[in-house]
Amino acid sequence: MASGYLNVNNPDQVGSVQKLSVLTGEPDTWLFVYSGLAEIGLENDGGVFDDESSNPTVYIILDNISGVLLGSAATSSLANIIGDNVGQMSIQSVSLELRDNGDLVLITTLYSYSSAMDSNDLGAYSYYVSAKILLDAASISGTIRWKKTLTTPLNPPNFVITADSQVPGSDQLIGTNEVEATGLEGTLDSSDDIYYYVPYTITGSLLGKSVFVVVNPIPDTFSGTSTSGTLVATRISGPNIINLTTTNRHATVDFEMISKGVPA
Repeated sequence: MASGYLNVNNPDQVGSVQKLSVLTGEPDTWLFVYSGLAEIGLENDGGVFDDESSNPTVYIILDNISGVLLGSAATSSLANIIGDNVGQMSIQSVSLELRDNGDLVLITTLYSYSSAMDSNDLGAYSYYVSAKILLDAASISGTIRWKKTLTTPLNPPNFVITADSQVPGSDQLIGTNEVEATGLEGTLDSSDDIYYYVPYTITGSLLGKSVFVVVNPIPDTFSGTSTSGTLVATRISGPNIINLTTTNRHATVDFEMISKGVPA
């Protein structure tokens, strides 16, 4: 077997998959426990004249989490060893890492050696992982403002808010947008003399993706709008392209709604 990735959602690759989630006494801090049986099918045959060894590293994506890995303990154990004259098989190293895209990955490096007279197969190994993680959902937030003289909001929601990624087109075709997560509006703030303000927050599967925020006003949810223009929301602050990671989980992008074709 060469080095590679296993999927806990594929029973042909990882069996007996279990997960336990325990809320600790610390705010938003959880203890996650994972176990399973990695089916790897590592085969070594020394042959008549030659010895043979292999040193594969196996990666198992256990979960996808937005947060901070505070501490962990992980172990792997050999299982289902097959052979008439078994040479040497061992676990060389076991580690756990939370990657920038939120993947919690168990990394196990194996070693297998067969002499010319040996033949051994390692069908599987078991793993057990405990991980203490401070959960902190990735988010994009900000405000949408517009002048009170422009239009009056009716009942919310007044906007369709999404975090989109760009799907490239083929050949001469123009790329399209794909919605990665949808935002929610907060409570309208009308305390300012000039502007209305609506806060928003987008959460979801955002880690490790390049996204941009799209805000589309819903025309029927406003009154007193000039019929000679179209309501649009344009970005006035914050990044255009957003890349959230486990160490950079939040971004702020603000918008202003104007009537396109009519002086603001």
